[in-house]
Amino acid sequence: MSVYRVAVCEDEAGAGEQLAELCRDIFETWGVEAELSLFPTADGLDAAWEGFELYLLDIQMEGTDGLELARRLYERGVRDRVVFITGSAEYALAGYSVHPLDYLLKPVDREALEQALRRAWERRRPRTLLFRTGGRTAAVPAEEVRYLESRNHAVTVHLSGSELPLATSLMEAERHTPSEDFARCHKSYLVNLAWVAEMGRSELRLRDGERLPVSRAFYAPFQSALVRYLNR
Repeated sequence: MSVYRVAVCEDEAGAGEQLAELCRDIFETWGVEAELSLFPTADGLDAAWEGFELYLLDIQMEGTDGLELARRLYERGVRDRVVFITGSAEYALAGYSVHPLDYLLKPVDREALEQALRRAWERRRPRTLLFRTGGRTAAVPAEEVRYLESRNHAVTVHLSGSELPLATSLMEAERHTPSEDFARCHKSYLVNLAWVAEMGRSELRLRDGERLPVSRAFYAPFQSALVRYLNR
């Protein structure tokens, strides 16, 4: 199993190191190989945000705070991977819009932290999708897949910055994608819900600005899938 990468963002050096060490100890008792990266500023983590499977964010920090960083991560498709650390319960409602996995009050209690880490670990999603292409099997990071398109009896996986032709049907390719993360907006398009920025009656907009058609037949089920995804 791959290393479980966790980002800890805390502007108080002692508190950050203590939290990271507590996480290491918990993961070690589980037999999980984890890599903890400590960031003293939200902007520092913002610049190196990719590749982490869990983000522990202090809400109250100088400059960019944890709430703003969480909003930026949410806009990039990060779901179920943010745990807020706060010194006051009054900030809990402020972070509701980004659907955090949990809130932990300072000083962080080991039992509460362990429960939050367990929730994150149990909700861990497959990070790699396998597609058959040109006589070989390609392993593709799930977050790089924007959508799959069927055209002229051929299927193309549209990635972030490239394309991957498949030797299969869209229906067959759909079986290799997690149904809670992908949905059809049209008979010819299977979309990664993490990439959806906006949805209308006849089209949707991806985070990179590209627009895809939404057919009448798939509008309601796609909308339902998107709502379930966002509310997880």
